[in-house]
Amino acid sequence: MKRIISIFIIALLLTTTIHLQSTAQGCVAVRQMGGLGAMSPSGSYNLSKGDFQAGTNYRYFHSWRHFVGTDEQPQRQVLGNAVNIYSHAVDLNLSYGLTNRLQLNVTLPYVHNERSQTLTLNKDSASKKLTRYSVFAQGIADARLGLNYWVTDPAAAHTGNLMIGFGLKLATGSHNTTDNALQKDGTTKSAVNDQAIQPGDGGVGFSLEFQGFKKIYKDIYGFANGYYLFNPRESNGTYKSAAKAGLAGYNIYASPDQYFIRAGFMASVLKAKTLTFSLATRMEGIPAYDIIGGQVAYRRPGYVVAVESGVSYRMGQHSISLFVPYNFIKNRTQSAADKADQNLQNSKISDASKLVHVQGDAAFADYSISLGYSYRFAKNKKHA
Repeated sequence: MKRIISIFIIALLLTTTIHLQSTAQGCVAVRQMGGLGAMSPSGSYNLSKGDFQAGTNYRYFHSWRHFVGTDEQPQRQVLGNAVNIYSHAVDLNLSYGLTNRLQLNVTLPYVHNERSQTLTLNKDSASKKLTRYSVFAQGIADARLGLNYWVTDPAAAHTGNLMIGFGLKLATGSHNTTDNALQKDGTTKSAVNDQAIQPGDGGVGFSLEFQGFKKIYKDIYGFANGYYLFNPRESNGTYKSAAKAGLAGYNIYASPDQYFIRAGFMASVLKAKTLTFSLATRMEGIPAYDIIGGQVAYRRPGYVVAVESGVSYRMGQHSISLFVPYNFIKNRTQSAADKADQNLQNSKISDASKLVHVQGDAAFADYSISLGYSYRFAKNKKHA
């Protein structure tokens, strides 16, 4: 019985965190990727055939630190012109056991995002006084369907297993929401929101995923999970701004790929092993270039590396979890648009010592918060 409970605790944390795997970082617009919800009490870590699970997850972050590459731009705070993004997201997760090894997952996310930014009004041009204002975007984000398969029969794999998965991301979230934005003359005008707060990216994509665990010593386990989202669509048709001469196409928002990987250790405590603590390292981001599709579009690529602490607890068929990743590396990498602009400018410079390097900045969060809950409807309740 002790072994069964330990196996369940491992799966609880693995499957709880697979739908927490990606949280938007700020201006580097990593979209939330829903998937599996937390498993609830039964005698195994998989959803048995006919079992059904429902759950929800809430995520929050506030980005405000600006970076070019890994170099922070503290002057943005001194000058008072830093972009601040506040993001709230709620996922509704449904999972169903098609067999004892194959699971179907459906996730519908909802987001409420705010972008706080500054502008110098015409009347303040002499003093260069900044006026701060906010725009908002909210609504259904990009839904996701997924299939996950345990490589080894869970009934025989008591100390470790590997799950592989395939996901389909739908373009259900709006990628062209608008809000009333402050203008230099003091009036407001309806304008397209920045890519960072749009609920969706406008592309239909597919992902390859994995998650696994391995017993190390007694109730201590190692685990890992990750995914890569392929977004074949080059751009979503939403214009960021007017095109610069020679850079047509780079003023339209991209539908970018994204990735996530996480690995760490966990241990269960208490007599019934119902409380589990974890510590992990995770990396997530947006690549500068997609694996499939064109590159002539605008994105803010970059990544964060975080140390993540987590705790989960189960009570009957209820499961709750809390994870807080702290980003200790933030990197806004050079984009395809930056590179094209750089090449265009340098093509006009004959003196090699005067060549320029073009690389935009992005705002990142120091940390994010993920709080999850799930309930399992099991056909076989002998372990409930």
